[in-house]
Amino acid sequence: MNQTAQTSLMDTFKLFESFLPGFARTGLFSPGGLRYTGVAQSMYRPVALVTHRAAETADTISLSLMPPSGYPAFRAGQHIDVAVEIRGVRHVRQYSLTGAPAQSVNGGFASEPLRITVKRQHAGLVSNYLHDHAFVGTRLEISVPKGDFVIADQEASGYIFCSAGSGITPVYAMARELLSAGNKEDIYFYHAARSAESVIFRAELEHLAETHANFYPIFFFSEADGSEKRRLNFETLAPLLGSELSQAKTAIYLCGPGDFVQNLQDGFAAKKFASVHSEFYTLPQQTAEASVVNFLRSAAELVTTDNLLVAAESAGLKPKHGCRRGICHECKAHKKSGAVKNILTGKVTQGEEDIQLCVSQAVGKVEMDI
Repeated sequence: MNQTAQTSLMDTFKLFESFLPGFARTGLFSPGGLRYTGVAQSMYRPVALVTHRAAETADTISLSLMPPSGYPAFRAGQHIDVAVEIRGVRHVRQYSLTGAPAQSVNGGFASEPLRITVKRQHAGLVSNYLHDHAFVGTRLEISVPKGDFVIADQEASGYIFCSAGSGITPVYAMARELLSAGNKEDIYFYHAARSAESVIFRAELEHLAETHANFYPIFFFSEADGSEKRRLNFETLAPLLGSELSQAKTAIYLCGPGDFVQNLQDGFAAKKFASVHSEFYTLPQQTAEASVVNFLRSAAELVTTDNLLVAAESAGLKPKHGCRRGICHECKAHKKSGAVKNILTGKVTQGEEDIQLCVSQAVGKVEMDI
């Protein structure tokens, strides 16, 4: 079906919404409405209108996106897929929602524009496309909100957020959500960047510190002069952690490149902090012994040290995937036998199970139902 016909069909269905009680609150083309048609929610591809564009830093922009009627509300820390067509090929990337979810809930549906924040990556197809082509009036295909990197539903005596680079986007939204909800516990917000000028949301963070006595943003600049130059890792962070912090009840949220997050995870684990939540923007570097991976349905086998997504691609296969870093779950596949290590958690699991290819590494011989 071409785009014109598809649009006409959507308009026709919308004309009859008022006559269909089941769609009265959600709209036919919302996830709720699609349940009535038998169409899977995973096929729901709403189109959002860019209503505002703002420069955050020299290489980072924020886009406000007005979703269609019936679009579901989200939680701080979640992300959406953004799909664009570049030279005839559809590309999908994940971007954290950096708006205020507390102001966007109307009976479970979003009532205000969403906001995503996009840092231009040197070799990033989609980030460069959005910087060069997404302006007010542009329409972008998006997904429903996804992800479980959100504020945990448990009592906390304090919060620590650590981020690096564009890893600030989900944790900024989470800290702001806590403050908007009237949280009175101390919130320590540690962020690593090249320089003061490259800190995304710096003005907003400093404003939050001025208006909330329990919010403490602390920056680490890797390219600053003199004593201002320092990197954020557990060695530099540990002296700043107050002795009064509860290892059982302090909630910790980490986001950034793989090795950055891994270093902090290991440090907090060594200090016996129990509530540590992480999202990786790149996978940590891994060393592994070569293992045999057998892709049963494809009759392909290879010896590899790579994660199973890369292994499958090296074998000439084209498994479904998205983020390549363990966030979107698009690459989930069925393992028939063998043991795999989760690159993000270090946990080794054995036997038949569903796994994420991009964050799974074979430990010995593995058979995949691919």
